[in-house]
Amino acid sequence: MTLSPTIQLPLQTERILSDDPKELEKYLRELTFTLQRMYEELADNINGDIRNQALETGRKWTPTLNGSTSGTFTYDHQIGWILRKGLMVDLWFDIKWSAVGTAANNLYLELPYEVATSLQKPFVGVVQSSAFAYTGGTGIVINAIPNTYRGEFWNVGDGFTTANQSVVASGQLIGHIRYIGKQDE
Repeated sequence: MTLSPTIQLPLQTERILSDDPKELEKYLRELTFTLQRMYEELADNINGDIRNQALETGRKWTPTLNGSTSGTFTYDHQIGWILRKGLMVDLWFDIKWSAVGTAANNLYLELPYEVATSLQKPFVGVVQSSAFAYTGGTGIVINAIPNTYRGEFWNVGDGFTTANQSVVASGQLIGHIRYIGKQDE
């Protein structure tokens, strides 16, 4: 949830100026309700909204992998946490899988919020891998791809040009990424 850039208070002159005290009371109740809602939205945006599958009160996020050629992963576990403060999104994930079905080509994480529109890929996160074969390089990172719901895994290393990580039959990825989301989600 993001805050509206404008404040819209109910201004009902006819109720305020009415000789009927019940009309003024109705107006004051509506104004109070509007102010309470605005405060709740402000507090939610400042405090953030943290979610995971164990502490679920709102939208649930279970981290899910896919390939640019879709398939069905067989998971040993999928643990995810989201903290969203305004447009800022932090994700933590721990995913372990043992089979990928027909999934192939570029490996990615399905993100819960759309990534802001940006030139290039400024949102890079850290990843720890285990029992995992790199397509190339000596390490792996996650890039939140602008204007999508995809966190692509990329190989990195000394003297190596970064390249997409391919889907592998099994492995474990633990990581964190922070990115800017879009307003109305």
